[in-house]
Order: sequence, then structure tokens, then C-alpha cells
Amino acid sequence: MIRITVELLPLGDELGKRMLGVATIANDGDGSEKIGHYTVKLGKMAPKETEIWRTGAVQNFPRQKRGCWDLIYLALRNIVSHRNP
Repeated sequence: MIRITVELLPLGDELGKRMLGVATIANDGDGSEKIGHYTVKLGKMAPKETEIWRTGAVQNFPRQKRGCWDLIYLALRNIVSHRNP
């Protein structure tokens, strides 16, 4: 599973950091060594980051040819791109 945590650091200050959200990308077990299928969950913004805001999937991901940033991009594109044309 991949966990992406988004934090705000006002003026770069770690002491004032605030969590904005959490996303998880998990292998659904139906893929192969070369092709992955993933479920995606996006958490709400703090203080409700443990609640799920949106869910989705990434199918047929070429895991040996593309990296984690490609997977994260596809996850966000599949779930929220229709909101932000």
C-alpha cells in the first residue's frame, strides 16, 4: 500500500504543520507481475482526515514501466479531474 500525506507547513515551519489530507493506493490482488490494479481512497481534509472523501481505481497500470508518481497522477486524474477541468 502507498500512503500519501499532504501537510501544510506555514512559512516552512515544522512546528506549525497541519495535515490537509491522506490518500491510500492499494493493490487489489487481481493484477500480474507486469500489470497492476489498484483501489484508491482519498481522505477528507483535517480534522476529518480519517473519513473517506472519494474512492476510485487505477486499472492496467504497467508497474514495471512506470513509477509511483505516474500511479499517483492516474489515481488523482481518475477520481477528481472531472471536478477541475
